Amino acid sequence: MEPITQALLGAATAELAAGRALRGRALGWGAIIGMSPDLDVLLGPLRDGYGAWLYHRGTTHSLWFGFVLGPLLGWILWRWRDMGRGDTLPGWIRLCTVALVTHPILDGFTAYGTQFFAPFLRDRFAWNGVAIVDPFYSLLLGAGVLCAAWRSLSPEKRHRGLIAGLGLSSIYLAAGLAINQWIENDLRLRLAPYATTIERVRAYPTFFQPWLRSFVIRTPDAMFVGLHSWQESSCPVWHRHDRRLTDPSSLALRKSWEGELLEWFADGDTIALVHPQPGGRTHVRIEDVRYGWASDQGRGMWGVEAVIDANGELLSPPTRIPRPRFNPSDLSRMLPLLMGELPKGDTWERPIECGASAVGDAQDYLSRVPPTNELEECCPHAI
Repeated sequence: MEPITQALLGAATAELAAGRALRGRALGWGAIIGMSPDLDVLLGPLRDGYGAWLYHRGTTHSLWFGFVLGPLLGWILWRWRDMGRGDTLPGWIRLCTVALVTHPILDGFTAYGTQFFAPFLRDRFAWNGVAIVDPFYSLLLGAGVLCAAWRSLSPEKRHRGLIAGLGLSSIYLAAGLAINQWIENDLRLRLAPYATTIERVRAYPTFFQPWLRSFVIRTPDAMFVGLHSWQESSCPVWHRHDRRLTDPSSLALRKSWEGELLEWFADGDTIALVHPQPGGRTHVRIEDVRYGWASDQGRGMWGVEAVIDANGELLSPPTRIPRPRFNPSDLSRMLPLLMGELPKGDTWERPIECGASAVGDAQDYLSRVPPTNELEECCPHAI
């Protein structure tokens, strides 16, 4: 999650773990240490900018990292802050270890993906219980930290308030997991007439609130990228994208190092957009659609692109897609979404009983194939 919330979690868990001897001091040090694993963002410029995908939430977010570095960091702080005297060394070690270990665990509840066993295994884990920015969780946790820091309260009340804040925020995380499971089951039911063979359903939390989820449904020949809201749970909306698994130009980009990296980073939730060009060339763009909720076309926020020649070979190394820039009209469109109101425009499909814009029955809908010129308006920088 974002640094402020990680600081709150580090402060809360460190204060509880450090013990009476460090009570009060543990809040500040726990906050600092709780944020420190995210220093791996400094590695982002490496590998031509792909370091942000490769290394963020990597080794510093592995589960073993805190247990190895925590005791060493605790000893350093004990020598520095307490001059190596007293019986506070165990408290410093607990403080540092807990603050470092809880950071990746919290990140695991988000959709971004966390490498719990890096650098030995590069598998990414994402439980999709909460967005990377969720003020409800942060406020619950912050209330507990505020109680612990409120000197006018008795030590017992500060301690109970901290436990209450940490407990309620943890319940919120668990509720997010349950919500996601319910939504994924509901999506299988609602889209069954439109996707006869469903390989995988993933629901992803969206920013600032728990009631709107984006989703990606994978079938053998298509990816359904859409939105599900508590307000209209029986009427999700989606865009259908052809998976293009056998398209030669798409395969050329997917098999490149950059394409394989994106597939790993997005855990396979990608779409390929193909745009023929003069001279037999083809412009291909592969996008990570886990955050497709922010686009009115169910598109990704990042990805890779390249130009492929008539023989299916890359004409130049793939490049990263620049992140979209949001303007006031985008923000005005997203505000109703974040309040749980699903879009009603013709660009979105929905179940026919909800007034779907698809023409005909479900079988007719499945037979339609997206056009090959999806990139004409979105990619003026294509070669």
